Amino acid sequence: MIKNHTIMIINAIVLIAGGVYGYFISGSPTALIAPGVGIILLALSFPTKNDNHLMAHIGVALTLISSVTFIIIGIRRGNALVIGMGIITFICLDLYVLNFILRKKQKEADNS
Repeated sequence: MIKNHTIMIINAIVLIAGGVYGYFISGSPTALIAPGVGIILLALSFPTKNDNHLMAHIGVALTLISSVTFIIIGIRRGNALVIGMGIITFICLDLYVLNFILRKKQKEADNS
């Protein structure tokens, strides 16, 4: 299974690249919201790698909020790029939760 910090880095790269591309295509400064979220996730990935659970939970919460927001805004504006970023971010959220569940089960198995 891919580690949570790696998922955060991949998600951050997708958001940064997609947002910058969207900015150059549309010229709208709101397209830079996604790279801002990506930079925050990239910064949170390093403490998450060192098992900082608070930063990992903040990253998961930010991922949840941004995925729902990107999907809703993308649908309202009819923008496939924003919808795609929202879907990828939601997939990353699912992978975070799956990793948390698997790690908890492994810890319980190790303690038995």
